[in-house]
Amino acid sequence: MPVFIFGEFPRYVFPAIYLFVAKTLGSLTSDEGKKRAFFATTPSVSVLLVGYNEEACVANAIRSLLELHYPNLEIIVIDDNSEDRMYEEAKPFADQGLIKLYRNSAATGRSGRPTASNMAFHLATGDFIVSVDADTSFDRDMLLHMIGPFYNKRVGGVAGNIKVRNIDVSIWTRLQAVEYALSIAMWKRWLGLIGMSMQVSGAFGAFRREALTTFGGWDPELAEDADLSLKIKKVGWQIVFASEAIAMTNAPETWQVLKGQRFRWDKGGFRTYFRKHVDIMKFWQYDWRNAFELSLEFFFTVVLTFIYALYLVLMLAFYPKILIFIWFFTYAIYVGVALLCFSISLLFSERKKEELSLLPTVFMFPAYKAIFRWVRFGALLLEFFRINYQEGYLPESAWRNTKKW
Repeated sequence: MPVFIFGEFPRYVFPAIYLFVAKTLGSLTSDEGKKRAFFATTPSVSVLLVGYNEEACVANAIRSLLELHYPNLEIIVIDDNSEDRMYEEAKPFADQGLIKLYRNSAATGRSGRPTASNMAFHLATGDFIVSVDADTSFDRDMLLHMIGPFYNKRVGGVAGNIKVRNIDVSIWTRLQAVEYALSIAMWKRWLGLIGMSMQVSGAFGAFRREALTTFGGWDPELAEDADLSLKIKKVGWQIVFASEAIAMTNAPETWQVLKGQRFRWDKGGFRTYFRKHVDIMKFWQYDWRNAFELSLEFFFTVVLTFIYALYLVLMLAFYPKILIFIWFFTYAIYVGVALLCFSISLLFSERKKEELSLLPTVFMFPAYKAIFRWVRFGALLLEFFRINYQEGYLPESAWRNTKKW
């Protein structure tokens, strides 16, 4: 209870309540006019769509981008040595001159997402770069909301609002849809409000060319999006969240795929935040808000993960009957908190009817989070001891050319 009252409530619950009050009172400021005025100048934009074995979805992603109907848009598609027909699916669009299509045909095989993204970036000509996944589709006003925030010359990166498309495929996709509504639509909105946005998602993010050229683009890392975002922050650029820039993505549909994704995210996140870029904690050198947010992130995602495991062992050893009561009691509290926060997120949603159907799933959300606490525990344990350091997310050729942290 002390951790919940003094830790989780101010970090997670208070922001939701604040946003609700601000929304109700109409006190949330808007810079919509400045965004539209900047976007009306039609700045040059390059969209980078990099994929490996994306035969099933690449054509739909390209069509969605073409439906943006923006006059100064360049679409670059990179097939990273796919073993399926991804290149053939994209080629008709290239033959019509609608996109620029390239293929990595190196004998060494695929290069990995970061390296392929660098290839696309160096081929791009736009002043602003939008990086997307091949399994995403977009609302037609996406570019306005992704590029508009660059009217502020201090903004180097813009994080988009990602939602789950395959929401009804399995219980896992429904739970991820709830998670995205809370962790992206709500939490990133709050961090953007207080000027503490820390990450641009690799699946849907925009960058100022000048910011990327400062440090050369992507590094081969497990969490290349977190790495790129922190490099942007360290050289003095701001990151903002574009809540109205919507991308629909396919979330993992099975437990095994989802577990593997989160295992990599947790390992890569720790390696990026607390090894490679731990110097960002020097508040006297960098923005103090970076150090503050990363300190909280370390406490909640690392320290509490291991404290909980220790607490559980002690309770099972000495107070097993009380533990059962505590589990039921705390589960009820977390269900209430999840319902409150999810209900508030619906106020900001542009897809209220679809997301309202997720309300029954919210009752399972604390159990979902509890399961992935143990996935994080295992991932952090391996990362501490650098076991299985070279995850299969990147090929051997990428690992040979990157520093070990």
